[in-house]
Formats: sequence, structure tokens, C-alpha cells
Amino acid sequence: MSGPPGSRTVLVVIVNADRGAPWEVFALACALLFLAFLFRRVLWARWALTGAGVLALIVAGVLWAALA
Repeated sequence: MSGPPGSRTVLVVIVNADRGAPWEVFALACALLFLAFLFRRVLWARWALTGAGVLALIVAGVLWAALA
């Protein structure tokens, strides 16, 4: 690590979201949940796609609240 002793590195994430971003993330969540339904017989895929879909729904909700 570089910098003086005792310094910290802070991760900063900048999101540039327009008015359509929540709908795009919501569409992604719907697609992931649909794929989870299609691959419901494959245990790891079902859980991975469902988890990603639910996370995308949460992100879409946060974006809707932030842009309202």
C-alpha cells in the first residue's frame, strides 16, 4: 500500500443514473427470475439466478426512491 502510515483507502462508487435506469434494472431482475424459473431443476443455477434477481429488484427499488 502507498501513502503515509495510518492513511486509509476508501472505495467510492459513482452511479450516473438517468430516469430509465430503474426500469432497466427491473427488466434485468425479471429476466433473471425468468431464467431461474427455466433452470429450476439445476439447483445451483436456480439459487444463483434467484439471488441475483432479488438483488436486482432491491437495486431497482433504491434507484426509484433516489430518483423520485
